[in-house]
Amino acid sequence: MEEEYRNPHKVNPMKNRAFKRYLGFSLVGIFVILLFALFIWLAGSRQKGVPETIDFIQLKDPADDAPVAVFETNFGTVRAMLFPDETPEYYRYFKTLVENGYYDNTHFCSVVDGAYAIGGTKSPDPEATVGEESDQSQIKAEISDNLWPVRGAICSYIGGKWGKNYAGSSFIFVNDVTVVNAAYMDEDALKRAYGDELGGVFSEVGGIPNFSMKYTIFAQVYDGWEAFDKIMATEALDSTQPAEDIVIERVYLSTAGEERAKG
Repeated sequence: MEEEYRNPHKVNPMKNRAFKRYLGFSLVGIFVILLFALFIWLAGSRQKGVPETIDFIQLKDPADDAPVAVFETNFGTVRAMLFPDETPEYYRYFKTLVENGYYDNTHFCSVVDGAYAIGGTKSPDPEATVGEESDQSQIKAEISDNLWPVRGAICSYIGGKWGKNYAGSSFIFVNDVTVVNAAYMDEDALKRAYGDELGGVFSEVGGIPNFSMKYTIFAQVYDGWEAFDKIMATEALDSTQPAEDIVIERVYLSTAGEERAKG
């Protein structure tokens, strides 16, 4: 399975050539996706590392005391539950950045075919070089059997040479590869590749299966889907930079109960 959906760790948003090479929507891209889906269907191969039984904690309503991150953007507010037990090191790192105001007035620098968006960057331009104001920590990726790249998952993203094995300050909002091509999310093909449980969830909920077991998934959107969808629907330039600035005005930590009490 050498061909797969374009993973963001292969796309450095700070390098112009990478965006032009990998992120253009074209007939060739459609053919590759269809070919990959057909290969899974015919081979009936099971992806390594997928457990038979999964506790889909992402799909549960957060308890009142569950920690959440609130992303206030110029497109609306998105709330996501955090998973400190599953990703303890990244949770501490993310919490520190939030409490220091690191994400305030940052940007979504890239929207890729409506399938995912890269955010938390200091510049709205994906081709910009990393400035001194950007946090450049590299955190070892924390892969959990209970966290998967379903629609609404938030994955840490570092890009560049570090790729999938490390996490950083920027992040990916995962939407759904179905927006690129519905054939890729064929239910039977997904169940063949990811098992009945996970394949069924991908088919029902959406997501990007090829991101499985590659990134630290540290949060899951549970509220603010209207703003989430608006971000994903934003028109993008050839470089994948949003044609309209998407600004993360503020990020703060709370609990699900505190947010519910606000109405």
